[in-house]
Amino acid sequence: MSELSDEELVERTTALVGGLEQIAKRYEEHVFLAWEDPVTFGAGHFVLYPETGEITRFAIEEQYTDTDWSDDERIATSWTWDSQARVRQPDGDCPWVSLAHGEVAPGDYAQLLGLAEDWAKTTHTLAEREQALTVDPLTAPGVERHGGQRTFLS
Repeated sequence: MSELSDEELVERTTALVGGLEQIAKRYEEHVFLAWEDPVTFGAGHFVLYPETGEITRFAIEEQYTDTDWSDDERIATSWTWDSQARVRQPDGDCPWVSLAHGEVAPGDYAQLLGLAEDWAKTTHTLAEREQALTVDPLTAPGVERHGGQRTFLS
């Protein structure tokens, strides 16, 4: 059992959720936070996804002592995290594969927020790079062109 009281555990969970919501808001152009049921969806209770596509995700699952998720009075005593990606298999299937994972005690929830922030920032940076590479410089907003409209011959 954790050395923290139930009240302290609830405070840590509240701080974790608030921090995850701030991360999702900070990177909202490219990342969103989903509240999921790990039994149904198999990822976690709190899952960060890229805004476009679902090839990666960062999942956080609450862990309980002497109870399970079906207990309405449950209190998280720790969290596991899992950074996952879809990986194509030789048969064409694309299951979720764990790239890195771990467990964090309630007193270390800031460490978990740091991991989530790193994942979100990386996802954001990669999306920004992809957008920069896919913008057509001839039609990009804010790009000034001289000589009128381009035609097939110009």
